[in-house]
Amino acid sequence: MSEANAQPLRFAPWLLLLGALTAIGPLSIDMYLPSFPTLNQELGAGVQLSLASFFIGTTFGQILYGSLSDRFGRKPPLVIGLTIFIVAAFLASHAQNMHELIIYRFFQGFGGCSGMVIARAIVRDRCQPSQAAQAFSMLLLVMGLAPILAPIVGSYFLTQWGWQSIFYFKAIFASLCLVAIMSFIPESLQQPR
Repeated sequence: MSEANAQPLRFAPWLLLLGALTAIGPLSIDMYLPSFPTLNQELGAGVQLSLASFFIGTTFGQILYGSLSDRFGRKPPLVIGLTIFIVAAFLASHAQNMHELIIYRFFQGFGGCSGMVIARAIVRDRCQPSQAAQAFSMLLLVMGLAPILAPIVGSYFLTQWGWQSIFYFKAIFASLCLVAIMSFIPESLQQPR
């Protein structure tokens, strides 16, 4: 289909799933912010370093996942990244001290950024340029809403079930995304590069 004949992009379930993948990063950053005082009290000082380690992991992951998804296809690196994120979130919920939490948060960032990177690549694979602009706008909307809603949801989880529940929620959310990716999203890279 030529760009001139491209139809406006309508709501698509695959795009909703890509939005959820894109939300994993902001949720992981902002959802546990309300628990900082509790984490400092229970695990020791230095909770800010756990946030910094997340960003460091994200930086390394973004460098890696783009190249891997161009070489091996979109799904394998995405599955690996989400699996790393899920395991790290589960381990973070059982952290006994701040050092452990900092390490687990690094791997959360490293794994979680796969959704942010590869979701954009899938949009480029599946959409004409005019449609891609609409799809990216929808993904940016998610990126904008997630940081607003995440601290509210995190505060609720913290007051109801403790800080560990925040990491359980992240692991469950990413697990559902992983199952949906495996079930409903076909490989979008036609010719590995």
